Amino acid sequence: MVQVSGRGGRETVGVVSAGYHIPEGTVTSREMAEWSGIPVSVFEDKIGVLRKHVAGPDEHPAYMGTMAARKAISAAGIDADEIDIVAYCSLGYTDYRFWSPAAKVQDAVGAVNAYAFEVRNGCNGGNFGLHLCRELLLGDPEKRYALVVASDKLSMVVNYRNLRTVSGFSFADGAAAVILKKGCPGNSLLSYASVTDGSLVDFVKVPFGGTRLPPDGPLPDFCDRFFSVTDPEGLDAIFARTYLEQYGRVIGRALAASGYTTADISFIITNQVKRSLSRSILEMLGLSEDKTMVTMSEYGHMGPVDTLFGLAKALEEGRIHQGDLVVLAGSAIGFTWAATVLKFHGERGED
Repeated sequence: MVQVSGRGGRETVGVVSAGYHIPEGTVTSREMAEWSGIPVSVFEDKIGVLRKHVAGPDEHPAYMGTMAARKAISAAGIDADEIDIVAYCSLGYTDYRFWSPAAKVQDAVGAVNAYAFEVRNGCNGGNFGLHLCRELLLGDPEKRYALVVASDKLSMVVNYRNLRTVSGFSFADGAAAVILKKGCPGNSLLSYASVTDGSLVDFVKVPFGGTRLPPDGPLPDFCDRFFSVTDPEGLDAIFARTYLEQYGRVIGRALAASGYTTADISFIITNQVKRSLSRSILEMLGLSEDKTMVTMSEYGHMGPVDTLFGLAKALEEGRIHQGDLVVLAGSAIGFTWAATVLKFHGERGED
């Protein structure tokens, strides 16, 4: 069953500002080709990545998230102590185990009155973080502002020797953050829809470090320490049958919940996938490439950061205009598909 949440006549929650932080270090497609032995054309033409940004040894996810959060707070023109909720969204590869990156960011930015927690929903984390914080703001009359942060250092899980995981060679590092405000009449979050197909859950994982291959056990095979894909051909076959169908389901349901159809979409921002899938999504929706943000070529795939980063870049570049209906859509390990619908009525949705 697809889970759907819409306006229902309730008070609005809107996007006040967005910010991002991208580390300076890079890895190019030619370097990835050299390390893996795969032709550079596979990276540049098939996947669509020319380079990606990677964090240095002293640049950790909580730090990158803090930098993005500070930019969003500054752009919102509010004090950090006005923030009521801090949601930190990631794939779970953070500074430490048994540790709260959300609390670290909350403390670092000075959001002393906020409740902080983590969200793990794969590459849909940023999208779900927006939805969850919207619901929390609407459910508590005393709460007004939420900070949604997405940050990951996914380059660390890539093993360029394992050619079965070429789909993850574009994994990159970075962070993005959004400030949400209750009672914000513009840039409003209208609806959200999602669905999970758990039959695919074991195809993608990092095997080492969990209870099945614990850190205190025998040293695992080298590949088990990194991103792993079980039966990539089988996974591709399943995706060929269901991927676009699930994408279309959640986008259609989210639009219907807010009274719109695919014909009303002005702009779509997705998690960054290989070029052929990205084009297929646009074709399915009847949209041209100028109606989306393609950040894969210069920034790679940053997991749950992608949609919030794409939103921040689109706003920064003036690609979203007053009256636009914007969809944030993503697919995530698990596997989950989700879509959020936003209506923009101004640059920052001022009262």
